[in-house]
Amino acid sequence: MLSYSHMKTTILRYEVIFRKEGKYFVAQVPTLGISDFGESIEDAKRNVQAAIECHIEGLVKTKTEVPLPDSEEFYISHAQVNIPYTVKFAY
Repeated sequence: MLSYSHMKTTILRYEVIFRKEGKYFVAQVPTLGISDFGESIEDAKRNVQAAIECHIEGLVKTKTEVPLPDSEEFYISHAQVNIPYTVKFAY
């Protein structure tokens, strides 16, 4: 990793969506198009933060523009619908 200890830095905030898949938690960063996982949410958070840093480091090294951070006005919710109990689900 690059060392930024001797230069001014900027904090970037990207939205991360966590989803349980089997025995793992998958963390997706839609703005950057990357993801990582872990056996716990804490592991997934730590891993995806490292993945974000690595991804941005790669963009900087290749002189590629870094996507703007996500706005503070980002919300994730759930929608609940009623369906017949006989519906078969794809697994």
